[in-house]
Amino acid sequence: MNIEIIPVYKYLDAYITDVENRVDTVEALWSKYAIDPYWATLCQYAPHDLSDRKPKPITDIATLKKQIDLLNPIDLAKLKDEFQKVADLLPNYDDDPICVALYPLSDDNSTVNKFQNGIIGSSTFGHMLININPLADSFLQWIPYVFAHEYHHTVWGNYWYAIYGGQLENQFVNSLLIDGEADSFALSVYPHLKPKWLFDMSYDLEQSLWKNHYSKIVLEQDVDYGKYMFGDHHSGIPWCAGYAIGYRMVQQFLIKNPQITFKRLLEIRPINIFRESEYGVFL
Repeated sequence: MNIEIIPVYKYLDAYITDVENRVDTVEALWSKYAIDPYWATLCQYAPHDLSDRKPKPITDIATLKKQIDLLNPIDLAKLKDEFQKVADLLPNYDDDPICVALYPLSDDNSTVNKFQNGIIGSSTFGHMLININPLADSFLQWIPYVFAHEYHHTVWGNYWYAIYGGQLENQFVNSLLIDGEADSFALSVYPHLKPKWLFDMSYDLEQSLWKNHYSKIVLEQDVDYGKYMFGDHHSGIPWCAGYAIGYRMVQQFLIKNPQITFKRLLEIRPINIFRESEYGVFL
């Protein structure tokens, strides 16, 4: 499998110049230089529009320049080797190349800076985006972790949507477990890292969330994904609660089935992982 890294941050000089000269709106210039040259490739396998995943324009040009200065020294050949090491641990179901677009991330995103070490990723059905704020602490070591998480999504999606398309009901447990499996895989590669979104939740809070919220919706189809995966302050659901609960479901399953490989795990229907894990029975 060929992995191609697209370092978008290296190609933003014209964007910066045109913004400073007020050639057009920031939004139009960002689209021209940061999105349009790459978006068709990144979304070539997507079954529906992914416009909501487009990286947001960075308007603070002075800060962007600082970010680019910090990103430019990244050894892309070494990073690609690291990505390849991850991919070798979980072979995909085809040999299609994977493009990984590296974008700078606005320093205004305080949640990502504080809780995610300045890195967020998203899958585009076969390719992926990794958005990086190099002003965040320890950002560099988290890039491969995020790649591993998103790469797992690529393999999982290839299996369930391409090979066995239409075989899953649209239950919320699928959302919980696709991310629970992705984080479990990424942590198996980088066990020295401790993602806050997985480990900051106490057992008492987990019990309460399961009893009052997640046990009631885990098998439902029409669920507010953003609320229950990313959290909702007004409902008492903390940040990224769905990720933590999905991860703990997977871990409970793996404790009972230590011989299961991550390749075999992703081939098991999420509803069966949930049921066999007996998650919630002892909470």
